[in-house]
Amino acid sequence: MNRFAHAAPGLTMMVLATVMVAGTWGMGFWDGFTAGPAFFPTLIAIAGAILSVLLVIQAASGRFEAIDWPPTPILLRLGLVFVATLAFPALSPVMGMIPTVGAVLLFVTVVALRQPVPQSLIAVCVTTGLAYLIFVRWLGMALPRGVLGF
Repeated sequence: MNRFAHAAPGLTMMVLATVMVAGTWGMGFWDGFTAGPAFFPTLIAIAGAILSVLLVIQAASGRFEAIDWPPTPILLRLGLVFVATLAFPALSPVMGMIPTVGAVLLFVTVVALRQPVPQSLIAVCVTTGLAYLIFVRWLGMALPRGVLGF
């Protein structure tokens, strides 16, 4: 069981690298003189695959230390951040991308990280404002608008 616990991160990384390659399979790797849309995802997947193989080899060798699991409160915080990460793509089409950025950041800072509300609101406003300025105004990207219209 201990070997599997040490091999699990490597196996998970291998699955994620495979999903990344499969998701960009039909996209071009190189587009004329510049990198295509599959260029960086493929490089990241290759690096992840190499690291995952090394992790699995290390786990199979039996040369590893016992896993020192984080305490329960930290695992709970990680779980809350994971839930927020999963909620982000589900909420974006409904609420709109920019309001979802604000809502998820507010949840993570106040609920998961237990930061004071005033400082969290400042961080959320600055981050959401920068996301809007960069992606909508500067880059002209059409982000999901949702039912709120922005």
